[in-house]
Amino acid sequence: MINLIILDFDDTITDNRLLDFKAFEIPCKNLGIHPPSLKMISSSRKKGLLARDIMQKHLKKIGKSNLLSDFLSKRDTFLSDSKSMYHLQLKKHVIPILSLLKRKKIKCILCSARKNKQMVKSFLKYNKIDSYFFTTYFMHDLGFVIDNIVRSNRVLIKTSLLKQIIKDEHIDPQRVLYVGNSSEDLEAATLLKIHFVYVENDYLNKESDLDITRISNMIDLKQQIQLLVLK
Repeated sequence: MINLIILDFDDTITDNRLLDFKAFEIPCKNLGIHPPSLKMISSSRKKGLLARDIMQKHLKKIGKSNLLSDFLSKRDTFLSDSKSMYHLQLKKHVIPILSLLKRKKIKCILCSARKNKQMVKSFLKYNKIDSYFFTTYFMHDLGFVIDNIVRSNRVLIKTSLLKQIIKDEHIDPQRVLYVGNSSEDLEAATLLKIHFVYVENDYLNKESDLDITRISNMIDLKQQIQLLVLK
């Protein structure tokens, strides 16, 4: 029986599309250049390309390759500013899921590989969902901060977060359900023998080669929770 649900923050319960576009548009505006189109960003993200790769291609196209470092610096500054979180949106139907778990007294924990945990906490409070989570875990809570752009680092972060939660909760991994949205999330869950549900995202690479339980929206997630947790 599942007694604990762990939800990943980024692109699992949140819609990152607007924030991601603004993280291209605003730095480009500051540099006096046109940003890549939303269509170009979207198609590139579906191929699994990083912001550096997308912008490198765009700058080469407009003859401004020398501005890549300046763009990346301004992008980091934008994303490090708490005001950037105003562009992050909560996915539809997340609150009914959280309400259901709270009513059924199923412990729900949030985790994130983000470096700035205060920004996430402010987002939760602003959207009035902080009270639904038993607790939250962030990279800083592990005692180290590493670059989460590198895939191997993301696997390390997620695995370490899940290990810490299992240790702190004194729970059998088989009684845990982890909901994430990437192959790194799956790899971390598999290493620790945790049940896993993969949230597909039209904006990101769907990684269709993975043989896993998939859901495409929060209504589907609610059904999976009812099947796996509340049966």
